[in-house]
Amino acid sequence: MTGLAAGLGDAGAEWLRLSPRSLIVRPLTDLSRLLPLVAALLILHSRIGSYVTWSVLAAVAAVVPGMLHWITTRYKITDERVYLRHGVFNQKVLSVARDRIRTVDVTAHLLYRLLGVCHVTIGTGRNDLRSGHLDLDGMTRTDAESLRLMLLPATAGTAARPAAGGQGAAAASSAGAEYARLRLSWLRFAPLTMTGLVVLGVLFGFVLQLSNATDINLAKTGPVRYLVREFASFSIVERVGVSAPLAMAGYVLIALIGYTAVYWNFRVAGYGADTVRVTRGLLSLRVTAISLSRLRGIEISEPLLLRAAGGAKCIAITTGLRVGKGAEHEGSVLLPPAPRQVAHRVASELLGVPGELARGPLRRHGQAALRRRYIRALTAACLLIAAIEAAAWIRHGPAWVRAGSLLLIPAAVLIAADRYRNLGHRLAGGWLVTMTGSFTRRRSIVGTDAIIGWRIRQTWFQRRLGLMTLTATTAAGHQRYSLRDVPVDVGLAVAAAATSDLIKPFELQPDAKPATKA
Repeated sequence: MTGLAAGLGDAGAEWLRLSPRSLIVRPLTDLSRLLPLVAALLILHSRIGSYVTWSVLAAVAAVVPGMLHWITTRYKITDERVYLRHGVFNQKVLSVARDRIRTVDVTAHLLYRLLGVCHVTIGTGRNDLRSGHLDLDGMTRTDAESLRLMLLPATAGTAARPAAGGQGAAAASSAGAEYARLRLSWLRFAPLTMTGLVVLGVLFGFVLQLSNATDINLAKTGPVRYLVREFASFSIVERVGVSAPLAMAGYVLIALIGYTAVYWNFRVAGYGADTVRVTRGLLSLRVTAISLSRLRGIEISEPLLLRAAGGAKCIAITTGLRVGKGAEHEGSVLLPPAPRQVAHRVASELLGVPGELARGPLRRHGQAALRRRYIRALTAACLLIAAIEAAAWIRHGPAWVRAGSLLLIPAAVLIAADRYRNLGHRLAGGWLVTMTGSFTRRRSIVGTDAIIGWRIRQTWFQRRLGLMTLTATTAAGHQRYSLRDVPVDVGLAVAAAATSDLIKPFELQPDAKPATKA
């Protein structure tokens, strides 16, 4: 240990341990994952000897890894870097420069909160789908808060945050300034998101796991068989009239519970000159601190049902947050499903940009892009209709199936029109705005100073129409933000205006002559 630590960091810095409370938290967390096995042993009335043996093995499997994790994990903070060392047989030392730290994410589920500990994730500027973060699992809340203040000081700088591309300056965050807080009226958006489906999937998986562990066929239990028998006695109309309202009511209830559990006490507020804090969670508390000077943009996401109800949500475009694993889970959400005007205001205020960039009209991509939308949608609809017709003819299917498949034509027309309506871009004040999507409309506002490259893609059909897909690459967020089916001259002009030095390799030289051999 001393030999490895000697060459790292400042001589005065010392290696620190996690809280001893993690010796309790981690075993209990691991034991909770073994609950299906314990339930199976109890329900199946296992023999005493076997039950004791399995209980001891389960306890050992939970306690030993927790102890080894606490014993072997150390972290150290110097003036220049943060170090993390862990591992038993294969010891690793991870380090990151303090000026590369973008976010500090603090989470604590119910058991953690009861014991006063939390999980700290230090986000860096590396690819968020790789190991671009340091995890400290088992710090006290006091130590976590001190660490966050040390790595992202609340008073970091007094100057205003520069706007993207060097175009003027945006207003700096002031301590205590509140951008948004959860309102009870926002609960109406809960059934219009995927939260309810995610909760249903988790419940369904838990029931299946418990059924497999206990070797009990739920379909053959008394209550289930009674319900199935009573339901079978109804007519088709009665079945639909009973099951549809019950299913809808159950889904709404589960969606409300999921939304409340994830976003309860949601608040996004300024914390010092250059930091914004996002707090949320009922059973599992999450506090994410983001440096505004490292915030490269914001995505305003509007799924179809949420958009129809006038709602939207905001997602941070910044390095250090692992959006690739789910925005709700990984902490990049700057605003949960809320009224659209609130999303526009939050995006405008956090980025310090005019509201027109968040809600204003964008430049259309022309008739060629419109025709491409209709051609692709109608071609897909015709192919699907042909497949349905062939299957119905081979299987002697009912006539209403073949007739109903023709409804795909007007549906394709509506989808194509909506996709073109949601297609556009804008470049203003050092910010690139892109919008695309139909079932989920996404408007992304990205600073041009965050663009590190361009990618131009042209299919054979796009070349025939004089179109291309221009993609701005960045190290933040999803890392790719595209102008789809944009005219070639318009796309190259946008890239040149945003980052003139990066587009030079794509410029055509019509007067250049190929070199010839002497």
